Amino acid sequence: MVKQLESFNLEGVSHLKSKKNLLGFSGQVDSTCLFYVLLFYGIEFDIAIVDYQVRDDSKLELAYANELAKKYNKQIFEIKAPKFHSNFESNARSFRMDFFENIINAHNYQNLILANHLNDRFEWFLMQLTKGCGINSMLGFDAIIIYKTFNIIRPFFNTSKNQILDFLHTNNIQYFIDKSNDNEKYLRNYFRNNFSNHLVEKYENGIKKSLNLLKDEYKLLYGNYDVSSLSENVYFFAKDSTHINMHHIDLCAKKLGYVISSKQREEIIRSKYSCIIASKIIIDSNDCSIYVAKNDIRYKHTKDTREFFRVQKIPPKIRPLIHKKDIL
Repeated sequence: MVKQLESFNLEGVSHLKSKKNLLGFSGQVDSTCLFYVLLFYGIEFDIAIVDYQVRDDSKLELAYANELAKKYNKQIFEIKAPKFHSNFESNARSFRMDFFENIINAHNYQNLILANHLNDRFEWFLMQLTKGCGINSMLGFDAIIIYKTFNIIRPFFNTSKNQILDFLHTNNIQYFIDKSNDNEKYLRNYFRNNFSNHLVEKYENGIKKSLNLLKDEYKLLYGNYDVSSLSENVYFFAKDSTHINMHHIDLCAKKLGYVISSKQREEIIRSKYSCIIASKIIIDSNDCSIYVAKNDIRYKHTKDTREFFRVQKIPPKIRPLIHKKDIL
């Protein structure tokens, strides 16, 4: 008999029922707990795991993932990441999301399930608060978002780390611990070990209530403003005040898998919305709209198509990223 299952107030369960779901799995605390909770709720899913080849336990975690997949009849997708010589967390996140996206597109999954939880939300909030960020950046991820061709759903959105650990221990479920989480050279570990986990442990209900109230107030402030998609990796929206413009640029960048820093925000404003951020995100504008795009696919255009984009008032930096058919 499963114990403490009733303690979970899962988000987005109705979106997972009778759908094709992929769980981002690691074999560590959070994703292992979510694996079993989804099982007990009768949610169908397969799993995907990345081996970053930086820890001795990674082979054991991979073996554990395969053992669970076989035992519970789950399809498993696995990949070895290349060696990242700098910006490990950022590069690992981008590699992981690209891996998940390729699987989802190839096998027609509808939802990506991730195990981010309340402590992660508060950790991010504190980190962004110390950087001088606005409410959009501080609140971080949502429980349910539309990401390109699929949904990202985080059932543990309002679940604390302690609830997760209690469930695993009570039910005697095996999991692995990433020892690199103790290394405080990574900023998130410094905040996690010294602030966020301790505060959530002591003030969980108040922190959860405050973060959710801020989410509601954020929706009241920005809920009536729309971002449109010109193609898969190109977004645009109507120009407004600097504050609203930057909110939407932040939102578009997140959809493209990038978080804009406070210094980059200043650069964007100075450039009057025409610049390239970290060689990854292109921002350009015309008299009416601002465009935000991922700096990847580039089309070669003829004289006729270049004239077409000029007439359509597509900003110069955006033109190589789209095809004429995208706006016909």
